[in-house]
Amino acid sequence: MSASQESQLRPRVPIVSTLAACLLAASALSCAHSAAPTAADSPFDADRAWHHLETVVGFGVRSCESEGLAKTREYLVNELTSYGLTPIVESFREETPIGEKEFANVYVDIGSPDAPLVILCTHIDTKIFDWEFVGANDSGSGTATLLELARCLAERPSTSSVTYRVLFLDGEESIREQWIDPDNRYGSRYHARMLKESGEVSRTKACILLDLVGDKDLKLTTEAYSDSRLQKIFFDAAKEIGLGEYVDGPTREILDDHLSFMAVNIPSLDLIDYEYGPDNAYWHDPRDTIENVSKESLDVIGRIVLAALPTLEKSL
Repeated sequence: MSASQESQLRPRVPIVSTLAACLLAASALSCAHSAAPTAADSPFDADRAWHHLETVVGFGVRSCESEGLAKTREYLVNELTSYGLTPIVESFREETPIGEKEFANVYVDIGSPDAPLVILCTHIDTKIFDWEFVGANDSGSGTATLLELARCLAERPSTSSVTYRVLFLDGEESIREQWIDPDNRYGSRYHARMLKESGEVSRTKACILLDLVGDKDLKLTTEAYSDSRLQKIFFDAAKEIGLGEYVDGPTREILDDHLSFMAVNIPSLDLIDYEYGPDNAYWHDPRDTIENVSKESLDVIGRIVLAALPTLEKSL
């Protein structure tokens, strides 16, 4: 995909937050940040996350209905089960530009079925190309980080007033080369629709998406569609544990899975580094390999998320 096509598909427009939004966020979050752990206290295990990344990338291409994607789902189910959790495979069929295809999300709930619900999600599929695209960063990094986060949450003392849904999404990538609705976000649109139809949407208070989080030169984009209050919680948490250099990146509007949840009125945040390689040259490119991602970046994202959760819970 050319640079001009990329700019058309995922436009980048600076947005300045209003003073009122900042004041509202500050009021809602006052006195809550002291609960966030320091980086040294984090239970996130970067070695485990890196092992997950190596395993998933080792499955090869993970595009729609591929063998690699099926192996990825099986791996997720086995790992989640080993944490004492009960994963659900959410299968469905959707019409695509090349006919009806089968997709399947994987998710697990950690917490009480009556508590407010917070979704932590990422996509597991890779883009279809006529060459072998292994997507170490897109989607391997998010998959590996979220799987390790699931273990951390499963092992936390059961004192949280929030239920976390750890959700691995199929079908984020478009079937065609270009990102044109509705040919994209198949898994997140389906899951959001099921939340609405089941009535669970009313207890779903936030959605946090991880995407492209493994870049060696990590700097989280200030994603402009995202809920500014959620963005402040996570960026502030990063600064409090000494990881502020990895946030407050350039402001961009990015089309991603979080839009599906926003469409059903769930406040959502996209944690993404949309500058992968020089001038984003490694995005959807043969160079999206494990050599161009780092264990340290997975560690940074995992620590930021865990540090932000106590404040997020208080804000709800």
